[in-house]
Amino acid sequence: MLRKYRNPVPSKAPKDALIDSTGRKWARAGDIVDQFYTWDGDYWYVWFKGKLEPPEEDEIIEFENMQAEAVSVMRSYRAMRAVVELKVYKDY
Repeated sequence: MLRKYRNPVPSKAPKDALIDSTGRKWARAGDIVDQFYTWDGDYWYVWFKGKLEPPEEDEIIEFENMQAEAVSVMRSYRAMRAVVELKVYKDY
């Protein structure tokens, strides 16, 4: 049970996760029901593995239908997932 406090990002991405231009999977944190964490703001979960790089602050992230900038990135040391605050620029 205490493992859930270590990293707020679920271990597996949902099946309906968005995929950005680099191949990372994203899901809005507010859309995933969690009994331990609640997020105020536009926070997203991101999963990356293999040769995919983690997102960095001020990085422009391009999805199929929107473009956003990473404001802050919160990542556990070895986990291949993170919580990212996004600022959405274009929603098309």
